Amino acid sequence: MKHCDSDTVSLTFALDVKDGWPPAGAECLPFQRDGGGFRLLVAPLFVRGLFVGDVIECEIDRVNGMVFEWSHLSKSGHSTFWLLRQDDEQVLLDGLEKLRALGCSTVLAPRVGMFSVDVPAAISIDAVDAVFQGLVDHGVAIACPSLRHECRGSSPCSRDRADRENPLLRGQ
Repeated sequence: MKHCDSDTVSLTFALDVKDGWPPAGAECLPFQRDGGGFRLLVAPLFVRGLFVGDVIECEIDRVNGMVFEWSHLSKSGHSTFWLLRQDDEQVLLDGLEKLRALGCSTVLAPRVGMFSVDVPAAISIDAVDAVFQGLVDHGVAIACPSLRHECRGSSPCSRDRADRENPLLRGQ
């Protein structure tokens, strides 16, 4: 655990790499101390089940300082989507700008073509999905490791509502 300032720390999560994915063995994420736990500040690129605003408790390994196990103390209403560039990077960057204009935040790892989008609870999933559809049409793969937004009617995310804890891949 690294201390960034008095209330902010970086926690490093061990990742289970299979067949070369993810392209890293660990992900370091910034958290704010919150009572007896830690509140996530940015959307992860590879850690599943963890969303901006979630408060977790965890065990930090004494040997290597990494988190191997954690649990929620509280869950936010945020959702996270992962985007994988397959073709034209400019199309993806333009889409990320549209998502930020809606109120989403993004994390970029352009070296590996991976991007993470945090969708706060107050943001319409239908508006986000409209941007995603344009990205899918241009060869961007989109995964939803877990969705906390409610989807309505014709929204493509509602088709996979029963399988929310598994990745929803579109565009492949």
